[in-house]
Amino acid sequence: MRLRQLECFRALMIHGTMTRVAELLGISQPGVSTMIAALEHDFGVPLFVRRGTRLQPTPEAHLIYAEASRALEAVENTVRVAGEIRAGKRGHLAITAYPSISIALLPRLLSVFAAERPGLQMKIITRASQSVKELMSTRTFDFAIAELPLDYPTAQMEVFSYQCQCMLPLGHPLAEREEITPADLDGVPFVTLFRGDPVYQKLAAAFSEYGARWNVVAETEFFSSACELVAAGIGVGIVDPVVSAPFTADVVRRPFRPAISYEIAILHPLHEELSQLAREFMVPLREALTA
Repeated sequence: MRLRQLECFRALMIHGTMTRVAELLGISQPGVSTMIAALEHDFGVPLFVRRGTRLQPTPEAHLIYAEASRALEAVENTVRVAGEIRAGKRGHLAITAYPSISIALLPRLLSVFAAERPGLQMKIITRASQSVKELMSTRTFDFAIAELPLDYPTAQMEVFSYQCQCMLPLGHPLAEREEITPADLDGVPFVTLFRGDPVYQKLAAAFSEYGARWNVVAETEFFSSACELVAAGIGVGIVDPVVSAPFTADVVRRPFRPAISYEIAILHPLHEELSQLAREFMVPLREALTA
């Protein structure tokens, strides 16, 4: 018994004539007759009796029709779902990301991505960048986004590097400058990332190089928190120009010299293929991260 035979049987149950079934399925009328005869042989019961120009289903045919319809619908649903998966409209997409990117930029990108994929199920797993390393071996997500440096030799890394900008409260006197240096910020209250962060260390070296006093009044783990503190007038600070941009509506940003680099990376296991959905989402993600 083949699926094509069941399709022929279902069509004949609905339309009643071999001529119509042959037209619908694109086969010859003798071909329809052969398939029905083969089914009757397999089932061991007659399925139709002729009544004039139409074929009348037997009681056994009605019983078999219900089961055949369910079987064909299951196959058709499977084919449809496979097509949606192939077209990137259905599936699962799980991303592990550090807080600053998972709070704003990532949800915005995913909402646009999901609008054309109503069958998509999404998951954002928010972790500090160093915790991403511990999760890589669990394989519970498609890929990760983390701040660097991050030493994980079995992961493929796509690095994005930014030059940080100085951010100041609205109306701050230094906002009139086209560029800000440590000399301009000598003694000015400053909001920075935690002491162990590479950005903290680079800033300390920059202020030392300029012979300026670095007046740290607040330390925080994430740029998003630093943006809020600066907006509230606690001090000035620096911020990356892309990932943290959604948090900078209430601050002024200016170029900062010397350059303070900030790097993030997309990571996924070296010897594992990304799903089609993950590969497709990488396109708008890369565009956003290189803006």
